[in-house]
Amino acid sequence: MQDVLMQAMNPLLAVGGLEVLAAIKPWVLIVLGFSAVIFVHELGHCVLAKLADVRVEKFCIGFGRELFGFTRGETRYSFNILPLGGYVKMLGQEDFEVDTSGELQHKEDPRSFANKPVGHRMVIVSGGVLMNVIFAAFLFMIVFMVGLPVGVTEVGFVKPNSPADLGGLQVGDTVLRVNGKKINEFGEMNMAIMLADPHEPLDFEVARAGEIKHLKLQPENNEERGVLMVGMGPAMTCDIVAAPPGADPDREDLPRPGDRIVEVDGREVNEENANQVFVSLVNDPGRRPRVVVERPEDPDDIDSPTRRVEVEILPSLRLHPSDPNSSDVINVLGLSPLMRFDFVESGGRAARAGIEVGDTIVKIGNIDYPTRAQIIRTIREACTRTTGPQEDDFDYAESEISISVDRPGEAELVSLVLKPRVRHRLFGRNSNPDIEASFNLIANERLRIGEIVPEVGGVPTPAALAGIPAGSLIRKVNDLDVTTWIDLVEQLRRLAGGSVALAYADSNGNSGTVQMLIPHSLRTRMGLPVASNIISIDGDENVQVELKGKTRQAAVSGWYGLKAKLAESVGRTVEVKYVSGHLGEVQTARIPITENMIDPWLGRIGYQPNVYTAQGTKILRTSNPIEAVAIGVKKTVYFVLNVYNTMERMIFTRTVGVEQLSGPVGIVKMGSEIAHGGMVRLLYFLGFISATLAVINFLPFPIVDGGLMVFLIIEKIKGRPVSLKLQMVTQLIGLVLIIGAFVFITIQDIIRWGQ
Repeated sequence: MQDVLMQAMNPLLAVGGLEVLAAIKPWVLIVLGFSAVIFVHELGHCVLAKLADVRVEKFCIGFGRELFGFTRGETRYSFNILPLGGYVKMLGQEDFEVDTSGELQHKEDPRSFANKPVGHRMVIVSGGVLMNVIFAAFLFMIVFMVGLPVGVTEVGFVKPNSPADLGGLQVGDTVLRVNGKKINEFGEMNMAIMLADPHEPLDFEVARAGEIKHLKLQPENNEERGVLMVGMGPAMTCDIVAAPPGADPDREDLPRPGDRIVEVDGREVNEENANQVFVSLVNDPGRRPRVVVERPEDPDDIDSPTRRVEVEILPSLRLHPSDPNSSDVINVLGLSPLMRFDFVESGGRAARAGIEVGDTIVKIGNIDYPTRAQIIRTIREACTRTTGPQEDDFDYAESEISISVDRPGEAELVSLVLKPRVRHRLFGRNSNPDIEASFNLIANERLRIGEIVPEVGGVPTPAALAGIPAGSLIRKVNDLDVTTWIDLVEQLRRLAGGSVALAYADSNGNSGTVQMLIPHSLRTRMGLPVASNIISIDGDENVQVELKGKTRQAAVSGWYGLKAKLAESVGRTVEVKYVSGHLGEVQTARIPITENMIDPWLGRIGYQPNVYTAQGTKILRTSNPIEAVAIGVKKTVYFVLNVYNTMERMIFTRTVGVEQLSGPVGIVKMGSEIAHGGMVRLLYFLGFISATLAVINFLPFPIVDGGLMVFLIIEKIKGRPVSLKLQMVTQLIGLVLIIGAFVFITIQDIIRWGQ
């Protein structure tokens, strides 16, 4: 019986063992890779020391007790218990004796490091850095000969009211250069933005519809991430990675993760036109395009046979904020929608509370039918705020808040208790309360309005003037039934320029009707759909605006820039260049501008498909070894310079927060995640680490190679070495600083990765 049980368990044990190996493999790879970077660094010191006839006593990888090692000639080669580091011990580095006068002296040995000429010692000290630079270039050469997937520089997403939006960046633009520097991949663009001068706009050179354009984008600091950003994302592909929130996963006619879009209205979809076709799915929200996907029989098997399935991809309504200084206030002519969860972080606070993607927030705290702004404000106010002596010196303590959601398939509301998280930082105030979920989706099928926005830009909204009660369920527009926000928006667009009758039922179920004046906008006056784009007015693509207390340029393709241009054009007939639909041709019209057209309310409304597709990538590869070497050298120089720029931005301009730093714990954690992406990505990461280590080690700080190089330079100038007492004191101070920084960064890593 025992033999039978063991035979039955053997496959399970084997599977369990494979799972364990698969789990620890990335960690092992990154530790070995990091050890290789350290090995190469110390090898540089060791080889050059031996070439200079300096006696090398120890060559150690790691710190602490020796695990194993061997002796060759006069050198002991050791592998120690802590692999994240290493050192070379040369005769004369720490070999001192006290003479009768009490002064510290080196032992007189011709093979001592201290007794070698200054030039020889400089070369030995530089050996580690030099080897790390060479190693980084070598790794990058291998990576680009094999091929590295990188993000494309085509724009697939522009955040409303962001610097990218205000600067006129559009979906479909391909970024060529930033401040004159060529951009090969999306990561380079992010780095250029992060390290930008916070007081100067960036010059973006983009390709758009066969033309080259230069746009001025002013980066803004993201408080949560501590870096400069402009609010954009790369182009989309054909591969669906997320289905519509709350969709029935068993419905054959709905898209699923793993599906690949191959045809739209008879038009073949490929990687070259995927982003354009994806955006065109919502050119006309009242129309349902015919979409065909290839669906694998087994989603977990990339080699699984596929079959073609026709699916329904619907438009998802997106509302741009009506306040350029805040991203929280969204509405249609003063009517605020309810919000749905579009993302819930696994294991986060929202997930622990029981919140699911697709849930609609109908109550939070004591607020019924809350708007987005009310939800955000309530989450923050739910946590106890403690204020310091300065107005902006405050902190939060965690506490619970009640929330009720309307869940698809549930007859009753689901009541939950949510505890927002406050992320603790070692320096600076803690983060704003966060529920580790986002609620960016409009509850399209629930045409109930929240709080009425009283005014936009100092002008009362049509909803406020009409007097419709907050919490009302809108049922009809001029006796025409409306059941979704998309229905409502399309009717308001169609009837712009007149008064409409809105029939509603208030929060108590009482019926009523109000008259609401729907003002014209430039788009409604021209009869354009929501999915249209204004290119220029009287030849101007940009206009000066006041934003957040500063004067800056804003593109007329965005609603805020358009509003400013229309305000100065009242009473005149202007020439408008526009595109009707995302893929239309550029057209021209002459339109008289009136006072009631100033607010481009239709420009604050947009649509996107209700599925998410993977971000676009391309393969950077060369089969020419010489070209690969050139790319490797270029990448190494790029990362070396970026490390220096990052430190400058962190110390002087303060546009990069200390929370961006990572120590051994963070590096191993990130590296293990990168290792899941394959050996090429791991080698690229190690190349980055090697280049970074070269910079850090050559900084003019005590105890690292750069500090020793400073002493050698002084010795060369003065003709005699720096006092050994001074050297020891500075080395001790440096050691304390290094240990302090190590402890700080390690604690920060633990806090970051533990939250």
